[in-house]
Formats: sequence, structure tokens, C-alpha cells
Amino acid sequence: MPPKPTTSKEEILSAAISLVREHGMESVNARSIASKLNCSTKPLFRIYENMDALKQDVIAQLDLYYNTFMETRMSDDNRLLTQGIAYIEFARQEKNIFNTLFMDKNCAGKSIEEILDADWNQRSIMNAQKITGLSLENARNLFRDVWLYSHGIATQIVSDDINLPSEEVVQLIRNAFKRFSIVMKENEHE
Repeated sequence: MPPKPTTSKEEILSAAISLVREHGMESVNARSIASKLNCSTKPLFRIYENMDALKQDVIAQLDLYYNTFMETRMSDDNRLLTQGIAYIEFARQEKNIFNTLFMDKNCAGKSIEEILDADWNQRSIMNAQKITGLSLENARNLFRDVWLYSHGIATQIVSDDINLPSEEVVQLIRNAFKRFSIVMKENEHE
């Protein structure tokens, strides 16, 4: 009877996620995970067919973590505003995970339309429409503009190009939301 595996799938994923958090996805390989678990690489390949399969599970776990992070910080009082602020805070707190999820070409090839049509953005778009009184088209445009503005700030923080205190980030996103809303309202009256 072969020995019972002592390394679980959960332990492997936990070690891989820890590596992503510390050094980014490029640090995730069989040797680095085995080293973190203090074992050989054999248990990894008993559970995973290859590293691509493991990395897919890592991305899925990181997505769940990101979604939980965001949901706990978003408010229906102004979902789009709080989404932008939370997105930037995630970038600040989890630079390597943010980089893995949003800057390592995981969204490569997606159009703005695909992002606006994505299920996970509909609640924020509908909330923006409700609180601003904008048409659906302009609420989508407002979402687009606030999202792109927030992403720009987040990427600057992740790449250490700027140092913005959280209070300043909140003010920037509030100002952007307000100004973009005004422009969208003006567009509706033209």
C-alpha cells in the first residue's frame, strides 16, 4: 500500500497564494511551492496534472479573495464610488495580487463593452443610474469613466509611481464621480 499523501490541495494552494502575495505570480513554480511546504515536488504533481492547472486554481482563489474584499467595502449608498475606492485600496494592500489579477494581461483582449456588459459590474451600473437619474447609457459611461480613473490611480500606486494617502484617494474618487456625473447629465440635455 502506497504511503498516504501528506500534502493537500488546500496546502498547495495556500503556499502558492502566499508566494503570489510575497513575490508575484512569476514566483509560483513547483520548486518554490515545494520549498514553502518543505516537501518534494512529487505531492504537487499527484494532485495537479501540471503547473497551468495549479495556476488556474490560484487565479480562481485570488478572484474569490478579491470579490470578498470588494463586497465588504462597497455600499449601495453609492456602489460605484465605493467600488472605485475599494479597488484602489486593494491595489495598495495587495500589490502583487492586484498585479496578477489586473496587470499581467489577464484582461488582455477585453473591450470596454465586454467590461461594461460583465455580470459583476451590472449592480454598480444600475446603482449609479438610480442615484444619479442618468439614462442607462450614461450610467454605463459614468461607470466606464470612474473605473478607468480608479484603475489609473491603482496602477500608479502598485508601481510605486505615486504615494497617495487613503483620504486623498477618497477625495479624488468623489471629485471624479461628481464631475463625470455632471458631464453625463449635460450630455443628456444636448
